[in-house]
Amino acid sequence: MDWMSWKTWTTIGLIIVALFAIYTFAATQSSHARDDAAITTRPPTGTSGRTIGVTAAGVPRVHDEWLEVPSGSYKSQRNLFAYKEPPRPPPPPPPPPVAVVVQPVVPQPPPPPAAPQPPPFNYKYIGTFGRPENPIATFSGSGQIVNIRVGETIDGKFILRTIGIESVEIGYVGFPPDVKSRIPLGQ
Repeated sequence: MDWMSWKTWTTIGLIIVALFAIYTFAATQSSHARDDAAITTRPPTGTSGRTIGVTAAGVPRVHDEWLEVPSGSYKSQRNLFAYKEPPRPPPPPPPPPVAVVVQPVVPQPPPPPAAPQPPPFNYKYIGTFGRPENPIATFSGSGQIVNIRVGETIDGKFILRTIGIESVEIGYVGFPPDVKSRIPLGQ
């Protein structure tokens, strides 16, 4: 026998596998035979009615004592076919007392006086002429035509602030410089 040949080792491996299969098959057959014998065995007279079984490897023991009902250990008062009203809910708790907080009366300061309103502009802007760096705006109103440049006043109440392509801005004498009105061409 040549120990370095693969045929020798293959034969030894197959023999080991065959022995293991025979052992496993024989072990399960004998276990099934014992279980069948335990199931078919009748308990002797006068015992509690349980069968005596043998536990198999890997299978936990069945607790058949849990299936038996203890006799007379409890009693139910409930009738499944009778209507029983549910208990009434408890009444709501009374509301907590409301704390009255008296706030002192604080006199309101008088409102500030209304800001003065500028006078209405009653002239019509009819156009611009002159050089582009120093234009002249023309207004008509009160039966007369008025020509003025930027910074000049009309009737001592209105100041011409800027002259644009389609409109002019008018400020008011005695008012801050940011109070102004835009007057479009033709109005």
